[in-house]
Amino acid sequence: MNEMAHRYLYWQLIEHYVLHKQFRLLALHDTQAWFEDDSVKPRRVIRLVYSEVDWSNRLKRDISHAQQQFESIYKQLGIWKIQGENIYVMSQPPVDSWEDALAPFQVKGNKGTIRNLALHTSVAQYQEVLDHELAKDTIPPLRLQSSDDEMMQFIERIRGQVKQVNSKRRQNEEKTLQFGKPRFIYALLLSFVVMFFLLETNGGSTNIQVLIDYGAKYNPLIVEGEWWRLVTSMFLHIGLMHLAFNAMALFFLGTAVEQLFGSMRFLIIYFAAGLFGSIVSFAFNDYVSAGASGALFGCFGALLYFGLKHPTLFFRTLGKNILLLLGFNLVLGFIVPGIDNGAHIGGLIGGFLMAALVKMPKEKKKTPFYLSISAFAIYVIASLTLVYFGQQQANASPELAVLEGQRLLEAGQYEEAQVFITNGLEKDGQQPQLLFMQAYLDIQQERVQEAKEHLEKALQEQQAFPEAWFNLTLIHIEQENYDQAKESIQQAIQYGEDSQIPDMDYYYEIEQQIDEQLASST
Repeated sequence: MNEMAHRYLYWQLIEHYVLHKQFRLLALHDTQAWFEDDSVKPRRVIRLVYSEVDWSNRLKRDISHAQQQFESIYKQLGIWKIQGENIYVMSQPPVDSWEDALAPFQVKGNKGTIRNLALHTSVAQYQEVLDHELAKDTIPPLRLQSSDDEMMQFIERIRGQVKQVNSKRRQNEEKTLQFGKPRFIYALLLSFVVMFFLLETNGGSTNIQVLIDYGAKYNPLIVEGEWWRLVTSMFLHIGLMHLAFNAMALFFLGTAVEQLFGSMRFLIIYFAAGLFGSIVSFAFNDYVSAGASGALFGCFGALLYFGLKHPTLFFRTLGKNILLLLGFNLVLGFIVPGIDNGAHIGGLIGGFLMAALVKMPKEKKKTPFYLSISAFAIYVIASLTLVYFGQQQANASPELAVLEGQRLLEAGQYEEAQVFITNGLEKDGQQPQLLFMQAYLDIQQERVQEAKEHLEKALQEQQAFPEAWFNLTLIHIEQENYDQAKESIQQAIQYGEDSQIPDMDYYYEIEQQIDEQLASST
C-alpha cells in the first residue's frame, strides 16, 4: 500500500472512535490523535500515531516519549487508574528486530497498563491486529477507496466532521459550566459587609452580647422561640479574618455553584444548606456562633453533586481542587478548637441534598424524581429530628444555664438570670459556675452566709477558681475573719497567676489591705 492508503486507514480509525464510539477527542494532528473513553473504569486513553519508523531504536524512543505523555494525561485527568493503547499506523515495520519493543508499559508504577500495537504493511494485517487486540471496539472491516483523490476527499470530510463534533462537545460543556450568571453572590457579599459594619459600629463583631443582639445562633434564646436566629446567624461574622475568609470562599465557590445551577437554584441550595448547618450546630454546639460557613459548605455539597452527575467534567475542571480544599477544611475543623464543625458537616450534607432536589439544568443523566423527593424527605426528617434533639439537650444542659445566666448578669438583668441559674442548679447542683453566680446574686441581696456556702461548695468542685476565692475573701473581710481572708486571697492569687487573669493588681491590693489589718491587730 502507498502512503495515501495508510493515511486513509489512519483517518478511518479516527472516524470510528470519535463519530461512532463517541470517544472524547483530547488532541488531533495530521500524524497523531488522542482519544478518551470516560464510560469505562479504569479510564481508557488511546494514542493513535501515523508514523514511519525505520529502526527499532526510534520506535523505542517514541514509546518512551509516549509513556511520559500518558503519565501527564493521567495527572491532568485526576483519576485513580488508567488503561489504554498506543497504536502505530505504519506503511512498513522497522527493518531490524522490533517486536520486543512493543511490550506494554506501566503508568506511574501500578496506576495503569498501556499496550503498544503496530498496524502495518496491508489491510489484512491491520484487520488481523484490530480483530484480535481490539475486538471489543467493534471496528468494522477496513476498505480502501479506488483512487487517492477519493481517499483525500474522505480524509478532509472526516477532518471537518471530527472538528465539528469536538466543537459541539466543548460548547455543551461550556453550557453546563456556565448555565447561569453570578448575580446573587454579590448581594450576599454586600450583606456580609453591611452587617459587619453594623456590628463594628455598635460594640464590635467579637463582642458576644453584640452578636446575640444582632441575631447570632444562641441556643437559650432559640429554645425560647427565636428560631429566626438559625437564618440571621448566617449573615454575621466574628472578626475581620472570619469575614475575609468567608467572603473569599463565597466569591469562588458561590460563583461556581450559581453558574452551574442558575441563580434561583443557587439561592435554594445556599439558604437550605445554611439552615441545615445551623440546625446541626444547634443540636451539638451550645456556644454562640455565627457565620456563613454552613452555607459555604453547602456549595461544596452542590459541587460534589455536580461531580456525581458529570464526573469527567468535574475532575477535568474543579474536581481535584474542590476535594483537596474540602478535605483540608474538614480536617481543620476537627483539630482546631473553636471551629463549628457541626455547621460545616451539616451544610455539606444539606447542600448535597438540596442539589439533588433542584437538580442541575444540564444533567447528563437526570436524577429520577423519586430520588429527588427522597432527598427532600431526608432533609426535612433530619432537620426535625435534630431540632427535637437540640431542644432536649438545651433543656437538660447546665452549660446553657451558665451561658445565659452569665449574659444576663453582665446585662444587669438579675431576676431573669436567677431563673436560669435556679433551673441549672436543679439539673446539676454541683456546677461550679452556677454556684458562683448564685453566690453573686446572694451578695446582691445581702444574703452573705448563703453566698459563702455557695462559694465554698463551688471551690470543692473546682479548686482552681480564682474569682470564687476572691469573692470568698471579700466575705471573710466583711465578717472580719482576716486569717481566713489571708488564706483565700493567697489561693486567689496563686490560681489567678496560673490562669493569667487580667485584674491581678486588684488582688494584690486586697492582699496588702489584709496584711495591714493583720499587722494592726497584733
